[in-house]
Amino acid sequence: MKKAFTKRKSNHATFMYIPESESKVVSVRIPLWMPKVMAIALVLLLLGTSSLLYITNSINKRYSESKDEISALAAVNSHQKQEIEKLQNDAVQIQQQLVENIRALDQIKEIVGIKKSSEAAEEIKTIQPNSADTSQTTSDDASQQLSQIKTSYKELSIQLLSQRRLIDNSVDPVKKQVSYLNAMPSIKPVNTKITDSYGYRKNPFTNRGSEFHSGIDFAGETGTSIKATGDGVVIFAGWQSGYGKVLIISHGYGITTLYGHNSQLLVAKGDKVKKEQIISKMGSTGRSTGPHLHYEVRVYGKPVNPSKYFK
Repeated sequence: MKKAFTKRKSNHATFMYIPESESKVVSVRIPLWMPKVMAIALVLLLLGTSSLLYITNSINKRYSESKDEISALAAVNSHQKQEIEKLQNDAVQIQQQLVENIRALDQIKEIVGIKKSSEAAEEIKTIQPNSADTSQTTSDDASQQLSQIKTSYKELSIQLLSQRRLIDNSVDPVKKQVSYLNAMPSIKPVNTKITDSYGYRKNPFTNRGSEFHSGIDFAGETGTSIKATGDGVVIFAGWQSGYGKVLIISHGYGITTLYGHNSQLLVAKGDKVKKEQIISKMGSTGRSTGPHLHYEVRVYGKPVNPSKYFK
């Protein structure tokens, strides 16, 4: 093959290709500025490629960092949602406990005969747990929910203070009522047969005429345990004509009880006694037809029907 040569002419360059065979000679004519432009374009292409690679790497790096940040934020958001749900549930439980406390107080008041506080339970605002789908909760949603929970807890705090005042104001009346109920002679002193009731009866010794019986007679065997019918203080323990060995207990509120014909006294004057406490043993001391208990209830010294006090 023959060597190609360049023939310069004017502002153009001609490139000729002369094959060794008799084939046709090929010539190419290009402007002289073309190689420079191509060189510049090549340099720009290399620079552009390098910049594109740098930008691509930066984007990939930023994407990786953003992905990690998103994962971290997702974990934080998940934790926040769990905390929000827990706070909501706690608020509901506290609200339910408030209502239960009022109901329990009402039950106590009902037992002791004091007006209920049901209206206080109705004043307690109902707090409902958030039923929305928390899987799509955003930061703004979480902030709003936290604000609502904060408001709910403030309301609960006010309700707790109100309930505390209600309970404090109820303690003294309940205590007084319980003390009153415990003092009332509301039980039988002994669970045996009643042989004589309160009111007029035939004379048990002559079986003739009538006389007023100021109490109730309970039959039984000597030594049968006798109980105090209410809380009180022993104001007399000793012998009385007709009644034999006698106990008299003051229950307050102007009420006293008398236990007569005992064979044995188990408490002394000045002793405090409790309802259902064993205080004496049945006997037949004094003017008696046989072993029995003569039991009286007196209001400001006047005998009344004891059976009206029995439950």
